[in-house]
Amino acid sequence: MSTAFTDEIEDIEIRSLRVFQFGLLVFIAFTGTAIQYSLQSRWDVVIALTVGAAMMLPCQWLNYRGHHEAAAGLVLSTATLSLFSIMWFSDGLRDSSLLGYPVILIGAGQLLKPRHFWALLALMLVCVLALGLGTLYGWRTGVTPGTDMDRLSDSLSILLVNGFLIWFLTYDMQNALVRLRAQIARFHASEKNLTYLAQHDGLTRLPNRLLGNALLTDAMRQASLNGTHVALLFVDLDNFKDVNDSAGHSAGDDFLVQVAQRLRETVRQSDVVCRQGGDEFLIGLTELTSADDIALVSEQVLLKMQAPFRLRGEEVLASCSIGVAIYPAQGTTFDELLRHADLAMYEAKKAGRNTYRIFSEDIRSSITESLHLISSLRQAVAQEEFVLHYQPVLDLRTGALIGAEALVRWQNPKLGMVSPGLFIALAEKSGLIVDIGQWVLNEACRQMQAWRTMGAGPLFVSVNLSPVQFSRGNIEAVIAHALQTTGLDHGQLELEVTESTLIADTEKFIVTLSRIQASGIRLAIDDFGTGYSNLSYLQRFPVHKLKIDQSFVRRLLQGEKDVAMVSAIIHLAHSLGLKVTAEGVENEATSEALRGMGCDQGQGYLYARPMPADDFEAYWRARA
Repeated sequence: MSTAFTDEIEDIEIRSLRVFQFGLLVFIAFTGTAIQYSLQSRWDVVIALTVGAAMMLPCQWLNYRGHHEAAAGLVLSTATLSLFSIMWFSDGLRDSSLLGYPVILIGAGQLLKPRHFWALLALMLVCVLALGLGTLYGWRTGVTPGTDMDRLSDSLSILLVNGFLIWFLTYDMQNALVRLRAQIARFHASEKNLTYLAQHDGLTRLPNRLLGNALLTDAMRQASLNGTHVALLFVDLDNFKDVNDSAGHSAGDDFLVQVAQRLRETVRQSDVVCRQGGDEFLIGLTELTSADDIALVSEQVLLKMQAPFRLRGEEVLASCSIGVAIYPAQGTTFDELLRHADLAMYEAKKAGRNTYRIFSEDIRSSITESLHLISSLRQAVAQEEFVLHYQPVLDLRTGALIGAEALVRWQNPKLGMVSPGLFIALAEKSGLIVDIGQWVLNEACRQMQAWRTMGAGPLFVSVNLSPVQFSRGNIEAVIAHALQTTGLDHGQLELEVTESTLIADTEKFIVTLSRIQASGIRLAIDDFGTGYSNLSYLQRFPVHKLKIDQSFVRRLLQGEKDVAMVSAIIHLAHSLGLKVTAEGVENEATSEALRGMGCDQGQGYLYARPMPADDFEAYWRARA
């Protein structure tokens, strides 16, 4: 219930109480005075007082039913008219009853709304005017002059009622003053609380970015005067999404609270810890005299975060990545330090996470170069600067050409031919790989269909798919569109996916890959042996081929362990009914060894390097 509503209820209750008390005072005063006048056989006055006292009963009934304003009006107007009757039959304006009118007005000021107060005052003026004119023109007859005893009793009654009313008024004013002071105190407390909420994170109770900015700006100002340094640590949790997804958002909130507590415990009281937002925190190390302190605190934070967290009765392991920027060498304002610490944090992520990096010009140059490259990639997608090279795939038993792997190249007008190793990772990070991958798929299908029309025979074309295409692109629709528009047979298209793609979202990919495989398209696992290889997922996924990573193939002749590794992969694949392709075959001895192990297919520099479409056409024609 709001404070304003509570105060309104209290005011109504007080008003009801005052109506009851004033009505009771009038009843007692009129009844006592009527008894006195009855002893004098002043029945005209007794009747007026008795009627006035009796009218207090319906007034109290109205008040009890909640009609406080009507009850107050009836009490006050009845008292006014009763006193008028007494004065009419007594001394007129010289009667002591006239002193009751100011008393009634005091009560009216407490109990009535302004318009009703003025109406009552008008009624009194009419009564006074009538009494004056009645005396002046002789309208009042049978005037009975009051005795000194009458005047004494009337004055005492009026004074007593007036005293009570004034005491009630004073008491109410004092209570109103107390309530006003309480409201002012609540207002100041609310204002203070709003200020706190505006400057602090509601979940962790740490300062938010706004207050953190102010505190660190002040620390930098002090550092410039003292000749010391300030370091800003940008802390980003490495696996917060996993905690949220597995344990739920409520547990995720509890996790963030525990992280905030650990960060606060790791640094000094004079240092600043605030929540940037989401799973990001900022630590401001103040009054630093040595760069060694920064490394020490960063390592302590990493260690503190590696200790198990208790969430819903279970232990959860976590880590963080930290980027550091130092005042004044790497920024003279909060925003500048924050920007540089953020860049350094991403370098820590790229370095494998659970580590820290201090901002440097090399990081700035690397980021700038990456941004420039991403911008150029966007332009390359728009202007179709990409080309496909094709590397032949041969049957190791017969030596026959059976297909080709389509490999994308970037023909940049300024940089020349750009290797995929320089732009694929950036294309995946920026999401441009979705558009690039769609173009590669369309072009590879178009080119293979063109060669088949020329008489190339039942060759297949193999296309690599990025994990981003599965998570961000409508891959099934893209594949269907490429085959439909080019006319290539489903059985002549082979799609390669990495092991990391398969384990990212197992159930989702099982459904997707099953639909793709059911349409007749062949599926291969690329770079097999370098990821999370296990028999379980090979049984679940509808693949038809494993491609042995070239790192194993190139070491094949260097030791028994490499031979055993390649041989084990081949036997595993054959036991599951899968074909095997060896990548990176560079000499005849390796080719012969693979053939002896039962490997089905091979590709590498021994047979041919990746080549433009025209050169590949000449290659297959020469072998036809």
